[in-house]
Amino acid sequence: MRNAELTTTARSLVAREIAPRVNRFRTLQVPEGPVVRDLDLAAPLLREIQSLVSQVCDDIDRPAFARAFDHDVASWLRDGLDSVPGFDACQTEFVPPDNGGSAFFVAPMLATNGPAPRGKFLECFLIRREEPDECRTAAERYPHPKNRCQSARLLAGSDGLETGNCIVFFPENIATRARVEEQSYAMFFFNKFQRIYLHQTMPRVRRVFGERDLLFGEPAWVSAGLEPAACYRARCVWGYLHDRFHHCGPKPFDVNIRVKMNWFVGLLEEIKVDCQSAIALLEGNLPFQREIFEFILFERMLRYPGQPDATTNFDAGTGVFLFEWLFRAGAIGRRQEETLHIDLAACLDGMQGLVDAVEAVERAAQDDADYRLRAKSLVRELLPEGEPGTRFALPEAYARHARITAEDALLDFSELPY
Repeated sequence: MRNAELTTTARSLVAREIAPRVNRFRTLQVPEGPVVRDLDLAAPLLREIQSLVSQVCDDIDRPAFARAFDHDVASWLRDGLDSVPGFDACQTEFVPPDNGGSAFFVAPMLATNGPAPRGKFLECFLIRREEPDECRTAAERYPHPKNRCQSARLLAGSDGLETGNCIVFFPENIATRARVEEQSYAMFFFNKFQRIYLHQTMPRVRRVFGERDLLFGEPAWVSAGLEPAACYRARCVWGYLHDRFHHCGPKPFDVNIRVKMNWFVGLLEEIKVDCQSAIALLEGNLPFQREIFEFILFERMLRYPGQPDATTNFDAGTGVFLFEWLFRAGAIGRRQEETLHIDLAACLDGMQGLVDAVEAVERAAQDDADYRLRAKSLVRELLPEGEPGTRFALPEAYARHARITAEDALLDFSELPY
């Protein structure tokens, strides 16, 4: 049977048989992972899932992962499903497929930016890896010192993937007993992106900046005009650049992963690498440079801060920080009309200034403790402290001019155009 036919068979099995059972099992768990209700139902349901996992892994020639899942399930059943799960074997055995290949995963994991409540619930997904030619062009101009990033299309999955905005999968997302010291892969479900961008981000762009593309002088925002397959390819280029810059600079993420999990350090890391990516797009004359530049700006500044938990949400903090930085740099400003102005050249200058400021903190840090203190100091220059239980309060410029309100409507990704 050809690979495409195998994938079709596996997709049907995941969508019709495995995912519904996983979704039922998720309702029995609490965010930490233990099963707290209907234990008599949970155990046989988990065994049904085991049998089906074995089938789908056989279909896509991944029997080793099925064995790992059996091992971790057996350990959990032995400890009691009301205990915190540890799926270390699944984490170890999961290997991203080669380009064009498929992979299946199931285990308790955090679906980042997925539906509430968020936690390490049982999830599953079937993906097909697809690295577009445009990523090779980006790699030629900006070589990656240690590329472990995979672009993929989500084919089928459980509720944590098919609703909500989770497009990432990292080893540290999985419920394990051992701490992850190194990120051996970073997988992204980029065919989910366009629906998010068009339905959540672009309405805010038009409300804040108007209908015309102020950055590139077009009648409408260029980033809203891509066809689904082209949008996927463009988002893959952003993903490649973002990961590439994570591995560069005074303190590369892959060898400083523990300190960069700190909220303040991580915020600066994320916004630094996205600014570097945006600058590289135009300097390197990369494919989809205008569209991706807008993706980066508007996703950060206008979508992420719209999360219902914005003042505790890490990604929301990066967006508010970037808006404040560019506003103070004069790249974003008031107009006589209700909408704001945004200037491309000033954005580039402001982004480079932000990169320089963050890297200055990295170079000056004497140790991890000093790094955390310096990072917090820089973040607090733009993001003031908030009420107890929050990470920050909205600064004046953002609260007055961005006018972003929390939205908790979930998008459905059970059917995707690409």
